[in-house]
Amino acid sequence: MKTNRRRIGTLTAGLLMLVAALATPAASADNGGAEYVALGDSGAATTGVQHFDTGAPLQCAQSTVNTPKLVAADLGLRVDDRSCSSAKIKDLTGYQAAGIAPQFDALGPATRLVTVHIGANDTEMTRYVLGCHLAGIRGGSCADPSWDPSIDAIAPAYSAALRRITELAPNARIFVDGWPLYVRDGGCPELVGLRPSDASTIQRAFDRLNTVVARAAAEQGATYIDTKPASLGHDMCAPVGVRWFDPVVASETLTPYHPTVQGMRGVADVVTAAIRAAS
Repeated sequence: MKTNRRRIGTLTAGLLMLVAALATPAASADNGGAEYVALGDSGAATTGVQHFDTGAPLQCAQSTVNTPKLVAADLGLRVDDRSCSSAKIKDLTGYQAAGIAPQFDALGPATRLVTVHIGANDTEMTRYVLGCHLAGIRGGSCADPSWDPSIDAIAPAYSAALRRITELAPNARIFVDGWPLYVRDGGCPELVGLRPSDASTIQRAFDRLNTVVARAAAEQGATYIDTKPASLGHDMCAPVGVRWFDPVVASETLTPYHPTVQGMRGVADVVTAAIRAAS
């Protein structure tokens, strides 16, 4: 009788452990970290309504053909893609929302490659860009004096995040990709809906963001990847099928100022080439 009780107790304990294991999300590679970890916001995560990845948290709006997944396929790596729409630098270390764990949870000693694309949401880029579009309708200037300081202000947090990646994944190479060309000089008012001067103001802001991020990457020993040169001729003024970003009337992604499938492929090509060159 005692033997049966012991067997029942052992079986019960085993079942409880199994239930606990199933209820607790497993860490990447048993806490060792994934081989390739992709960190970022919607610029890395989504192509809007196209190729929606139902295996990722729905709020993240990940695409099955986003830059991280394309890079992983190009390099023959398995990626733990933690990129998520609306993510900010704080979401690298904290829960972005229920069910969306800190992106850094994927990192560990086994991690060999990390790509990072984040920071635009921290600068409230959407608010400023919208202000430029409204300025064209209402009249007045879109050159908000607080825009440049808001971009510069992310530098300490960005540097700290890169430093923390090095601590969590000491064996990884870190690659930071910047923002491509959104709108050519002078713009195209009939398509993008911006006055020429406002188009230039918006692009200067993205260029400034690139400068801030590139400086942080250099300070922390990460590799910055300049994606702007390859994007010339592929901005929002380019035809459908050529442009890397959808304009205000977003006919492909339904998400203005976000990457198209062609944009993700174009950036992935640049990132893959940079990683191979560094190897």
